[in-house]
Amino acid sequence: MTNTLEFVPVHTPEQLDTVATIAREIWYEYYVPLIGRAQVDYMVAKFQSVEAMASQMASGYEYFLVRRSDIYLGYLAVQPQPAEGRLFLSKLYLLDRHRGGGTGRACMEFIERLGRDRGLNLVWLTVNKGNPSVKAYQRLGFSIAAEIVMDIGGGFVMDDYRMEKLVVAERQV
Repeated sequence: MTNTLEFVPVHTPEQLDTVATIAREIWYEYYVPLIGRAQVDYMVAKFQSVEAMASQMASGYEYFLVRRSDIYLGYLAVQPQPAEGRLFLSKLYLLDRHRGGGTGRACMEFIERLGRDRGLNLVWLTVNKGNPSVKAYQRLGFSIAAEIVMDIGGGFVMDDYRMEKLVVAERQV
């Protein structure tokens, strides 16, 4: 057993089930107070279900379970966009009991390294304007690039910031 943080690529139906289970727990704990139960119900079904994630993976998204010592702490998903030279951070979610101890920062370091290793020079994401994570992303070097209001169907909109960070490859010495 190791205490090292691991990022396990998601490939199997069992792994997708694990991600969906973690997603439900996080979304109902964290987002109901932020956006309400009805929108969380809709968004979990539309974006965080096994079927939705399998469809995203078929279109180029990559999912990773975040694990330490055989305990799952959360998950993340990225979509490489090589034509634009950027990496879209679609999802970065940690269970409540694993927030605040540097795990989020370690996840972001992994994501940035993933982008650099693929020759991508920018990581971007969207985050709800009322989400306290906005400040966490700013502490990690992200800046607000735009405000986005997007109709996601079901009578719901996402009122987000688009945030981005340059992740230029380190110079070889």
